[in-house]
Amino acid sequence: MKPKLKKSLITVIKILISIALIALVFSKLDWKQIQLMLKTASPFYFLTGIIFFLISQLISVFRFNIFVRKVGVRLSFEANSKLYLLGMFYNFFLPGGVGGDAYKAFALSKSHGKSLKKIGQIVFIERFLGIVAIGFVLSILILFIQTPFSYFWNLGITVTGFIATMVILRLIIRFIHTYKKRIYIGFLYSIAIQAAQLICVICIMRSFQINGNYLVYLLLFLISSILSVISFAGLGIREAVFYYGAHWFQFNADISASVALSFSLITAGVSFMGVIYLFQKIPLKKNI
Repeated sequence: MKPKLKKSLITVIKILISIALIALVFSKLDWKQIQLMLKTASPFYFLTGIIFFLISQLISVFRFNIFVRKVGVRLSFEANSKLYLLGMFYNFFLPGGVGGDAYKAFALSKSHGKSLKKIGQIVFIERFLGIVAIGFVLSILILFIQTPFSYFWNLGITVTGFIATMVILRLIIRFIHTYKKRIYIGFLYSIAIQAAQLICVICIMRSFQINGNYLVYLLLFLISSILSVISFAGLGIREAVFYYGAHWFQFNADISASVALSFSLITAGVSFMGVIYLFQKIPLKKNI
């Protein structure tokens, strides 16, 4: 199968998975209860959640910069932020088209005369470090959550997660040794990104006056973030994980799904801001 056709097929499958899961979850929700909850929601906490989501994206911009500088790409903060927003727009609103990460790699390669392979490698490393960070935070969080398993099982998962993270980071450095220091710094940035997004989720919960199960909600969020790779932009997967996870942990599934949907809407709203730069040229060459 041709690579282009294969990519298109994967995209179609992801979109179908998202549509199917959204339809399934939405058909089960009690919309009257959700409507009542929204009427009493706190705008302050919701806006605070949006701010922390923006902070997470701001950290992502800085993380991207520490890697591209290694290959001689110099970007101003303004240009880097605009390029990042445009990449978010591509990822969220243009299924089947050029992916946001691919666009960033191509644009920087062309504007700076750098190897597309090298910049593509950087983009992949950056994203992969994000997944590793999610797994790391998830394994630590499990230690503090009451699960159907014993405490020693949870401890075993935490220890395994820590060891696996260290091994993966060492393997990345072994194969891409020129980025040694940046791998560790990038990983710490990734941890900070997840922390900001977890605070965003907590703020959404506070907005909906959810006073308990904070850690469980955060656990479901991290699990949905990992599983989001099999859906389009994480849509459907996050809502399904929150809805069925609520049944597993025995709390309100409608409210749980509403938290996930709110996070998806925040992501969509911020991503849509990138549409501006579809029609506005971004100066990618920094004047030194």
